[in-house]
Amino acid sequence: MPTARILMLTVALAMVAAACGSSDATTTTTTAATTTTASVTTTTAAAQTTTSAAAATTTTGGGEETTTTELTATVVAATIAIGSLEPHGPGDGPHMFPPGSVEAHWYQWDGSYVVLYRGFDANAGQEICAGNSILIEGTGFSNGTNSPYLNDADVICIDAAAIFEPPDGVQVCGPLLYYMTAIPVAASGTLYGTLEIGFGNDRWEGQTSTTPSDAAVPQFEPGLAAYELPPSGVDALGVIACGA
Repeated sequence: MPTARILMLTVALAMVAAACGSSDATTTTTTAATTTTASVTTTTAAAQTTTSAAAATTTTGGGEETTTTELTATVVAATIAIGSLEPHGPGDGPHMFPPGSVEAHWYQWDGSYVVLYRGFDANAGQEICAGNSILIEGTGFSNGTNSPYLNDADVICIDAAAIFEPPDGVQVCGPLLYYMTAIPVAASGTLYGTLEIGFGNDRWEGQTSTTPSDAAVPQFEPGLAAYELPPSGVDALGVIACGA
């Protein structure tokens, strides 16, 4: 190879080395900071029913074996539509339970009112004819029905205008007695919730309650396996299992 080309090649290599830098050169890399902002979404749920788990324990084998199962109880919201059951009027016969010891707690389901008779123990073996209606101003009583519990209607609901049988009318969940009524939630007036016995000849013994109607009462779904009831001034049921 000619000397001139060797010299030119040497100069060219030197220029490349100068451009690329030596192995001792320091390379600095700058990274741009990235800021991410997350949006937070808040959802407000309507206060109706939620669920909670309550432990139910069963002991078998003479106390040597214990089986624990989980019971799902639907939480029932408190209602402001409450009426205390009082005697029908002065001179009534013997009271079926102490006046004021039972309350009618009003709820709704599927467009109709539902009554929870708090303070009445459905497990006590006391027969009853439950009933309810609404008094509408200028119209009178409407949507009145009765439903027997622990006896036949023709024995304890004599002279009742209309008899309701399950799935309407009286239902029970453990010690709780509740009633699916014929009263539409859209009706406006005074709600009557009654526990009594009809003996015939328009003679009734028992107690009744009154409270203004309120279309905003909470929901109570019938036929569930268990409920968690809100506090009451006449009982302390809390979590109850139906069929137990």
